[in-house]
Amino acid sequence: ERITRLSSPFPGISESAHIAAGGVLHLSGAVGLDANGSHPADFAEETDLVFRALAAALERGGAGFGDVAKVTVFIVGLDPERLAIYRRVRDRWIDAARPPASSVVGIAALYSPAARIEIEAVAAV
Repeated sequence: ERITRLSSPFPGISESAHIAAGGVLHLSGAVGLDANGSHPADFAEETDLVFRALAAALERGGAGFGDVAKVTVFIVGLDPERLAIYRRVRDRWIDAARPPASSVVGIAALYSPAARIEIEAVAAV
C-alpha cells in the first residue's frame, strides 16, 4: 500500500497520511486541543498544543521537526500580535537558523469557532 494512515488521538480530527513513495510524510492540519479535546482560551497555549500535536504525528511517521520541509499555517484573525505570538512559539519548536519553507495565511474561520490556528506540514522520511 502506498499510503499509510496515522490515526489522530482525537476522534473527528483528520488523520495524517504517510506517502511511502518518495519518502514524504504529509501531515494534515493539526489543531491545538488540550487533554479534554478543547481549545484553550490563550492563543500562545493553543499554538504550543498545535506544535505538540505536530511533534507526535511526526514521531509516529518516523520524522522530527528537523525533517520538515514545508509548513502552511492558518490563523484566524491574523494581526501583528497573533503573528508575533505564533513566531515566539514556533521558534521553541523549529530551528530558527534552519526553518522550513512556510506560508502564514490569515483566515476568517476554522472548523470550530474556538479554533484559531491550524498547521499543515510536509516532511522527508
